[in-house]
Amino acid sequence: MPSISQSAATFPLSPGLITGAGALRRTLGADNPQHEWVRRAQAGDLQAFEQLFEHYQRGIYNTIYQMVRSDADAADLTQEVFVRVWRSLPKLESPEAFSSWIYRIATNLTRNWIRDNTRVRQESLDQPMGDEEDGPRREVADFSGDPAAVSMTRATQDAVQRAIQGLSEDHRMVVTLHHLEGMAVEEIAKLMRCSVGTVKSRLSRARENLKRKLAGYVEG
Repeated sequence: MPSISQSAATFPLSPGLITGAGALRRTLGADNPQHEWVRRAQAGDLQAFEQLFEHYQRGIYNTIYQMVRSDADAADLTQEVFVRVWRSLPKLESPEAFSSWIYRIATNLTRNWIRDNTRVRQESLDQPMGDEEDGPRREVADFSGDPAAVSMTRATQDAVQRAIQGLSEDHRMVVTLHHLEGMAVEEIAKLMRCSVGTVKSRLSRARENLKRKLAGYVEG
C-alpha cells in the first residue's frame, strides 16, 4: 500500500483545499470512478488503492486533525486508517459504501485513540504548518451562509478554529464532515449511525453555538 511519511508535511493543506474537497465530492456524483477503484483494489490492485489513497487522504487527515489538534498524531492515525482499510477492503460488500465506510473507520479509530490517551496534545493555533514561520495555514469553513461575505484574515481563521474546537465532539464532527468535507447529512447519519434528524439537530445547535462565539467576526 502507499506509504505515508511520519512527517505532517505529507498532508499539506493548501489554500482552497478543504472547500475544494467538498466540491470534488459533489462534482463526481454517483457514477464516479471511485467505485471501480474500490473493485479493483478489492482484487489486490495496488494502483487502484493508490488512487483511493490520493483521493481520500486529505479529507481523512483533516477530519482526524479536527479531533486531535496535532499534525503528527493526525498523520499517524491517517496512516493507520489506510492500513486498516487495505486489510479489510475484501470484506466490504458494496463499493458504493466505501466513502461512509472509510470515514467510519477514521472516526472510530480516532475516538478510541482519544479515550486511550488521558491527555491529547493540543497544538498552538498560532503555529503555522511546516517549518516556515509564514507557511500555509489551514482554511476553515464560513458559517455566515455567504462565504463571500467574510474575509478570512488570520485572526478570523484562528477565532473560527478555536470556536470549532470548543464544540462537543459530536457537534465538531458534524460540522467538520458537513461544512469542511461537503458530506450530505444522509451520509453523515449513516457514518455516525444515527437519524438524519439527529444530524440536522446537531448541525443547527453547532451553528448557533458558533455564531455566538464568532459574533464579532461573522454576521448573520
